[in-house]
Amino acid sequence: MSNQFGSYELQQLLGRGGMGEVYLAVNSRTGRRVALKLLSNDEALRDPELARRFRLECRLAAQIDHPHVLPVYDYSTDDPPYFVMRYINGIDLASVIEQGPLAPERAVTIVEQIGSALDAAHREDLRHRDVKPSNVMLEPGARRGADHAWLFDWGIAQPIDTGGAPPVTRLDQIVGTPGYIAPERLQSGQKADHRADVYSLAVMLYECLAGRRPFVRDNDMGVLTAHVLDEPDPLPDHVPPALKQVVLKGLAKDREQRYQSAGELGAAARAAIDTIIMPAVRDTPPPPKRAPRGLVWGAVAALTGAAGWRSC
Repeated sequence: MSNQFGSYELQQLLGRGGMGEVYLAVNSRTGRRVALKLLSNDEALRDPELARRFRLECRLAAQIDHPHVLPVYDYSTDDPPYFVMRYINGIDLASVIEQGPLAPERAVTIVEQIGSALDAAHREDLRHRDVKPSNVMLEPGARRGADHAWLFDWGIAQPIDTGGAPPVTRLDQIVGTPGYIAPERLQSGQKADHRADVYSLAVMLYECLAGRRPFVRDNDMGVLTAHVLDEPDPLPDHVPPALKQVVLKGLAKDREQRYQSAGELGAAARAAIDTIIMPAVRDTPPPPKRAPRGLVWGAVAALTGAAGWRSC
């Protein structure tokens, strides 16, 4: 395979998945480092309608200017097709979860950010269709110890779901990943909308908190069936009850009973955390009264006299 794709030269393999490979690449004209994803499922794009949809979604994704949307810089429908994104020197959320459940505060902060990214996309009539931890990149945020989350792979690496088509495409492939697919996308006669992404975001929040997805079954068909028929497995005891209720509402089978936007889910999760944190702040005992100034200076003098004065 050639290392040159258009003006991009492949430098290093960053990751490999079911839909393709992601490389660190350099734009030979500008010197900019980028992430280039080569799509292995190029059969789908041989269909003229699907290729048109791919180009459209790449353009739409490139137009979304949001601090938590990983920018799409370029794309090609040549063989093999690829698209080019901003390079993030970080770690994907799935790898973080593999190390164990996240603290509720951290999980909620990430979901808030991804919720705002989804809202921005939904305002442009672009649905993600594959919200999951491996499609979220984390890098250090502005505040020490905080995460800056980026959402990427806007369905453009998946078999394209043509508007009005049933949940299974003409290629008999389900659009998305079984563990995160909303029930309405699996039922005949149902036309999914942006609230399917809200459901997937709730699955991701559950997984952050529990270290596992809400439906663990022996095979994909069992997982898909569970999305439609089963109640989610209980969250661990360490998850605050108010936050558990937020997750359950996000996972409602009936989308009318769900949060109606991704941002609404994020805000509800934040409110659930705040109800736990705020009473702790209010219930803390008052600080001790300050000692009279003379006593303070006397103590300082005694300490400096005993230990000697050292300049830093």
